[in-house]
Amino acid sequence: MNSMPVTIHSEIGIPMPGVDVFNYVTRPWLWHEWHPSSISAKAAHSILDAGDEFDEVIEVQPLTPLPFRMTRSTRYTVIESAPWQSWEVEGKMKDGWLRIRYDLSEHDGTTLFKRKLSFDVSGFNRILKPFLRSRMEKISILALQNLRQELMAKANES
Repeated sequence: MNSMPVTIHSEIGIPMPGVDVFNYVTRPWLWHEWHPSSISAKAAHSILDAGDEFDEVIEVQPLTPLPFRMTRSTRYTVIESAPWQSWEVEGKMKDGWLRIRYDLSEHDGTTLFKRKLSFDVSGFNRILKPFLRSRMEKISILALQNLRQELMAKANES
């Protein structure tokens, strides 16, 4: 029996050009600067186009405040890259998969950044799925707030 994947939508306005937002969020080795679950990432290319792959280590604490953490190595493939508009990746790990999609639209100097995370887990981790969903919903909101702060700080430095 296949379980239903979890999908989480989040969005935020970032007062800067879409090209700057796109060029930052599509570099996974920078995700740890703004996404609490991202530990590290590496890729063979500095610009990731459709078909390119990269690896990320993620860590989630599904039963907060309990200290139990899940650490996963994830191999991603970029499945869509439309510069300054959208970017989508699909990741596989030993006990599940995830898909991340970014959509960007710019109006009057502000970029509306939309992030859609879909995932599913297998085996024992299905028991944790409701907790993972709840935790990932909170983390997604925090991640986008961090993203805006990080980008604004970088803009103020230059």
